[in-house]
Amino acid sequence: MNIEIEENIRKNVPWSQLPAHIKQILNNSLKDYERYVVSFSIKNQLRYRGNLVRHIVRDEKRYYERVVAYSKERLMLFPYHLADMIVKGLRITPFNYYISVVEKLMQAEKSYDTLPNFTAADCLRLLGIGRNEYIELMNKSRSNRGRLFGKKNVRGLLPRVPCDIHIEPWWRVEVGLVLEDDVKSVNEEELVVIDRLIDLGSQTAGELNYNVVISLYKKGLIYLDVPITGVDCIQVPPLQGFVMNRILGDYFETLLYKIFVSIDEHTTVGELAGVLQVDTELVKQAVSLYCRLQFARKLDPETEKDRVNRHPSWNLVTPQELRNVEVTPLTLSLSKENLTQNVQSPQTDLPESPANSTLTRKGHRVAFLFDSTLTAFLMMGNLSPGLKKHAVTMFEVGKLCDESLDSFLSELEKVSVLDAEGEGEARRFFDHAVILRSTILALRKLPGPGLDLVRLESLHSLDEATCLRLLQKKYNLLVSMAPLSREVRPVVSLNPPHLGPAVPEVNSLWFKLFLYHITGYGPPSLLLVKGTELKQLPRMFLGYSRLLVTTWLHEPAVIPVSNILHVNAAAQYSPVLIQAYGVHQPADTHIIPFPFRPDTPSKTFCEVQTDLQFRNHPSVKFLSNFVDLEHNCGYLTFANIGVLDFGCPNKELTVRLGKNQRHINPSVARQNKSEPLSITNENFSFNSVKSKKEKQEAELQSPDESHFALTPVANSQCSSPANGFTSKECSELLQQELDELEQKELSKEAKDEALPSVVSIDGLMSPTEENISMFSRNEAEESIVEEKEDKVEDENYGEVWTLLDCHFGIPLFDVNANTKICDTIVAGGLADANSLENLVESSRKLGSALLDFISQCQYYVGENMEIMKRGRLVPLPRYSLVFDNGKVSEWSGK
Repeated sequence: MNIEIEENIRKNVPWSQLPAHIKQILNNSLKDYERYVVSFSIKNQLRYRGNLVRHIVRDEKRYYERVVAYSKERLMLFPYHLADMIVKGLRITPFNYYISVVEKLMQAEKSYDTLPNFTAADCLRLLGIGRNEYIELMNKSRSNRGRLFGKKNVRGLLPRVPCDIHIEPWWRVEVGLVLEDDVKSVNEEELVVIDRLIDLGSQTAGELNYNVVISLYKKGLIYLDVPITGVDCIQVPPLQGFVMNRILGDYFETLLYKIFVSIDEHTTVGELAGVLQVDTELVKQAVSLYCRLQFARKLDPETEKDRVNRHPSWNLVTPQELRNVEVTPLTLSLSKENLTQNVQSPQTDLPESPANSTLTRKGHRVAFLFDSTLTAFLMMGNLSPGLKKHAVTMFEVGKLCDESLDSFLSELEKVSVLDAEGEGEARRFFDHAVILRSTILALRKLPGPGLDLVRLESLHSLDEATCLRLLQKKYNLLVSMAPLSREVRPVVSLNPPHLGPAVPEVNSLWFKLFLYHITGYGPPSLLLVKGTELKQLPRMFLGYSRLLVTTWLHEPAVIPVSNILHVNAAAQYSPVLIQAYGVHQPADTHIIPFPFRPDTPSKTFCEVQTDLQFRNHPSVKFLSNFVDLEHNCGYLTFANIGVLDFGCPNKELTVRLGKNQRHINPSVARQNKSEPLSITNENFSFNSVKSKKEKQEAELQSPDESHFALTPVANSQCSSPANGFTSKECSELLQQELDELEQKELSKEAKDEALPSVVSIDGLMSPTEENISMFSRNEAEESIVEEKEDKVEDENYGEVWTLLDCHFGIPLFDVNANTKICDTIVAGGLADANSLENLVESSRKLGSALLDFISQCQYYVGENMEIMKRGRLVPLPRYSLVFDNGKVSEWSGK
């Protein structure tokens, strides 16, 4: 349905007052508009009176019957906001409603997962039917062969009366549809209460006898209302009794999730409606359901007068009976002496007045942004029984407020004292839980009223403008976990500042190519557009045994080069990035956290030297001109793919697409120059030194082929095998010959002690374990040349390690990187006002540069190039792109 039409229906705009363009959408048909009104009113469970539907559907009872029938068919929640009309008018109580829903499911033999999350939670509350109970009922139903009118008779297996439910003293009791036969089944006390409700109207539950209220509710003679006003404040503790099945996507469920991630105990219901720009009545209905299902608590629900007028029977009800589930404390002492006591008796630490305990926590907080990967680790790891409850809250509510973090940290502390056993995924779960705890403890030291954990996917349920209003109202700093899943769209926020990805495109495959383009360093990479089909191994991957394959919006996977054609299946549905990832074995990786700060004294000399080696990598110098490595945080990933990376000294900052461009190694591209060429780029100069070896390499098209090709390809159409190693026997023979050649050279080296250690070849060169790369020139020859030329530095010597990726945020998988980044944020000045101002400016520049790069990669030179505009989705590539020899260009298809 058109959004503009829906808005006019909500505002009760009649046909005569509709704007002209809306009438055109409806083909100038009054009947079409009336059909829209009826359909929208039923789907959104609108009240009959006060809405347009009353002018179209003349029978009010018939309208509500259609609302109930539609809601049952779609497995929606019982419309509690219409209970006065449905219970009193149709005599359909919430219990009867859900009995009918479950009965139809069982007759159709559908699984329990068919029930939406909130509907399943309400069924569990009223019917006592959860997943295990439903499976048991289905087994009994299948064994019961009795049928009624061709259908399985399952009604006899379902409960006949509601369960003992949770009731708060401040709830309101309303009378239902009471008939003469019903009066005969009640006792005198119950009759008195019924008469009082009929004569005086609704009553506060706390003023009536608790046992009488429960008895009348089970008989279906009363129903309960949970009143919420615009000035009420709500607290959302860790979820109890929530059922994780599926999301339905109806209007009310969507609103429930929006409010979940937006609400806090310092914001009134009215203020929340203003932030979300949603009708206040709808927000009241949602909050009322939270309280009914015990997913939220109303702060200060009763006045002193209410407590004085409370019926004595309520004083005999224990807190456990009132809440009907275990209460999770919102504040816990984390001292070791009190940890055991807190876990065994959580109610003892529950503050008497939550409102008073949170007065000091008002103000702008820090938000730690995470994705669903983290909640999956916490739920699947079986790390602690109480940890799953918090993980469910983080996933479903989308947020864990500071008031709940003490309880959460106590569960994480139980994990940290365990011995980490196992490897692989089990170890990964453990590490994330332990490092998450230290991260929370560190970020809570930042100035401010507290720290909230917020799930990024939950923020995506809000439109962009609403999300920004919410973040600006509640937070003064955003900090992301790293790495974020490729499926997640990072938050775009300059206010509040964000220590994390500057723009959504940073979390896409475009950013990898951007890094390689501006630095000239990176593994040979091929980005295939959707629908591409490979016929053979691309030339750039000749000689590699491992490839790193990343499908758009998915995580990378390492595959053997022999499985390259399997990429075709993934490329039919989305773009795919293929990267060289090892010659004889998968590449080694090393991460370096930034910003770069002086190393701690506890580090060994070797560790410090290793870090300095990567910090001084040529790619870092180029990267710092575009990416803020000083005021943002994250880590760089370097890879040793088994081949030296020469970079691209004469790189251009503009990508120029063209199918006829040749991919020439920048280290040999200067062969046509009679004099050394000096190029200055980004304040760095590179000197060219000619040699006989370079002239020989210039005859080959690429460094890969110069090593693995059997014949030069520059002047021959019948070049090296297009698909690499096609014969296992030939590969073994080649390797044997190379090994024999190496042994001969080593023998020669032993005889001639005056000469330096050299492995020289005339044709092919083998990547030996002597750090001699297929791309590198003879090291001994270079040293001799340097001595004869007064040790002139050769800038063309390649790097063993190359830049693989860059992620922004706080990593939760590496203890050293996490500790260093957290220390920098808390005590290193990264969260200071001046640093955050510089971060905002650098984030804006990085976003613009990245969008310009994407635009250049989408259009040919001379085309009507339009600068990409940021939208909800990152643009897909229009052409297959290749990064090779330090440059990004269009792939020739070979």
